[in-house]
Amino acid sequence: MNSESSESRKPQTAGGRQQTTGNRQTDTPDMVLVRFIRLCSAVLSTPVSREAAALTVNRISELVRVDRAVLVRLDGKQAILAVTGGGAAAQDSSFADAVEAVRRQYRDSNDPVTVPLKSDGQDSAPLRKVQQAMGGTSILWLPLWLDRDDKIPPAYALWLERWHGHSWSEKSDIELLQHAALFIGHGLARPRAVRPKKRLVRIVMALVLLIFLILPVTSSVTAPTRVLPDRPHHIFAPMDGILKDLFVQPGQRVKAEAALFQYDSRVLDKRLDEAHRSVAVAKAKLVRLEGKAHRDPEARAELPVQQLEVERAEADVLFFAKQQARAEVRTAKSGFIVLDDPDALVGATLRTGQVVLSVADPSRTKLRIMVPAGDAGFLKKGARVSIRLDSDPLQSLPAIVERIGFEIKLSEDKVPSVLVEAVWSDDIHDVQPGQTGSAKIFGESTCLGMQILRKPLIAFRSLTGF
Repeated sequence: MNSESSESRKPQTAGGRQQTTGNRQTDTPDMVLVRFIRLCSAVLSTPVSREAAALTVNRISELVRVDRAVLVRLDGKQAILAVTGGGAAAQDSSFADAVEAVRRQYRDSNDPVTVPLKSDGQDSAPLRKVQQAMGGTSILWLPLWLDRDDKIPPAYALWLERWHGHSWSEKSDIELLQHAALFIGHGLARPRAVRPKKRLVRIVMALVLLIFLILPVTSSVTAPTRVLPDRPHHIFAPMDGILKDLFVQPGQRVKAEAALFQYDSRVLDKRLDEAHRSVAVAKAKLVRLEGKAHRDPEARAELPVQQLEVERAEADVLFFAKQQARAEVRTAKSGFIVLDDPDALVGATLRTGQVVLSVADPSRTKLRIMVPAGDAGFLKKGARVSIRLDSDPLQSLPAIVERIGFEIKLSEDKVPSVLVEAVWSDDIHDVQPGQTGSAKIFGESTCLGMQILRKPLIAFRSLTGF
């Protein structure tokens, strides 16, 4: 045997994988049949479709000489499923464009085709590049057909290459590959059964999830809350006027009879001086009339009127004196000051009866909870509430719903909400008004799945209209 035929029987290398000889003249039909049966049975018995694809491209060279094999999906965006040697082929490369060009042209064919070399056309440029590589590449397009009936199209095809100018003119190789394509096509398309262990694990996980979702829990609603003083002592403006001096600040502790603020009394002082002068004038006129009354009948007739004028002037003095005494406002109870904006009060015009500030008892506080309007159906008077303040988020404080509002208002987060007031269940004295946190209001018993999926279901219903 000459050196050329001996060299042709040496294994070929492609992608790091050892290929079998391209000259099959020394193989007996029984040996070819054995390899054929082994390959087809291996593909059919592989439990995982990915393993079947890799096995097909790596062992197809056991039947005929193949330098590189590519498994192609005939439908879908990503055409390349597996390549000889297990290397990943990029779906956006020039080689992938060549595969896509051949796939578009021969996807409806059940017969193997030797891809011709095209010399024109923009689409054939990647294909020409592949065919001109490796000293000349001959490509065989082998559909993995499932039936002779054209109504049952194949799902996969093999892209088989021979390098260094070796062509696919050998009729016996193409016929053998066409027979093998039927078994390989059914092996790849065969539905893979789930392994018993994996099926058992999935069943157990599904049961655990189902049990977890049907566990009974107490329904609850979480909403932002703020601590407010309970029944504070409101300080009203005793008269009209301008606030001149503010003696307290928000949160300041004050004792009973402590001065809170003072009016601008300049107008009152002026009116009081005028009232004193009016009294002096009226009394002087009354004295003159009393002197004339003995001999002047008109003076005697005017005397009662002037007495009334003196009394009126004295009443004005008394009124403005009391107003001047009320210019400095004091508190009747001790506590701490509740005031939003002290700077806005100084120089402001006050109206009689206007609430200026409040004095709250530090030991008496309540909770204002803004519950989203969508969760208002869970609210009931007397419901249990768990409060977690931002100052100590790990501590839970008990409370009870005392009042549920009906009017929809916007919360600080601009969410339509219902105002709920709650009181502490226990005696809690160290909570300062103004603190914020979250409130968890508990309702009736329900299953955990409904508690978790309620809001997603509401969002889905709002989105779809179901």
